[in-house]
Amino acid sequence: MRTWLIPLVIVIVALFTHCTTDKHVISEQNQIFDKAKWATKDGKDYPYRESMLNSILKSDSIRSLNKDGVLALLGEPSYYRENKNYLYYRISETRIGPWPLLTETMVVKINSDESIAWIKMHGEN
Repeated sequence: MRTWLIPLVIVIVALFTHCTTDKHVISEQNQIFDKAKWATKDGKDYPYRESMLNSILKSDSIRSLNKDGVLALLGEPSYYRENKNYLYYRISETRIGPWPLLTETMVVKINSDESIAWIKMHGEN
């Protein structure tokens, strides 16, 4: 037997048995935005964000807010990068054990006058 075959089989088995996405994904899609549910965190996961995503992405009332309004509504971002005019909100994360494989993030870009330039989805491998 080839020596590379056993590690390959172990990796494949691990992928199929340990891949996890948000454990408590809410089945109801296109749920109306709810501030309390948006902020709900279960371990490392946000179980309601994916189902509320479309109501945020398509909302003209959210797009009309300024930076302070977005922060008041959505809370502090999951993280910032160098430029504080990009707000990153983690929507979901697929992991193998503790290691993230794919992270889906909603990004809100803020203009220099603190209005919203755009809201987009970003997936990172």
